[in-house]
Amino acid sequence: MMEVKDVVANKDVAMMILQKNIQSAKTPEEREQYEKQVFELHQGKEMVIKSMQQIVEKCTDSKEAMHDILHGKSQEYASLEYKEVVEHYREKCFNWHETKYQSSMDHLYIFANLLHKKVPVERIKNAIDEVGAAMRAKMEKESVMEQ
Repeated sequence: MMEVKDVVANKDVAMMILQKNIQSAKTPEEREQYEKQVFELHQGKEMVIKSMQQIVEKCTDSKEAMHDILHGKSQEYASLEYKEVVEHYREKCFNWHETKYQSSMDHLYIFANLLHKKVPVERIKNAIDEVGAAMRAKMEKESVMEQ
């Protein structure tokens, strides 16, 4: 029977691979390259969480409603509205097909919660547009500053 040594959640595979690569790096430059990738992955996760919080804030009218949305468990996943909003988020904010932003899939339930609370699709999409534009502008500014 085969011994299982490393079992990790699918969402954590990229991070685990990078950590193994850091441990087995043969040169300081190689190690630094992997550490930079780990930093970028963490940065991507933080950006996703921040974007979701900002979207919810723009779609709710109180701290209590915001808390309910961020921590609720709706079943609105099968609706066409949910699919529309989620796809809009992928296009305007973070494409979860990119490793750096895969963690955004962990937070898509928030859109189901917003829809469950009868937040209009257009309000959600407008919030996504605003947050996405602000984040892109910030990333472009930081990119220019690094050069």
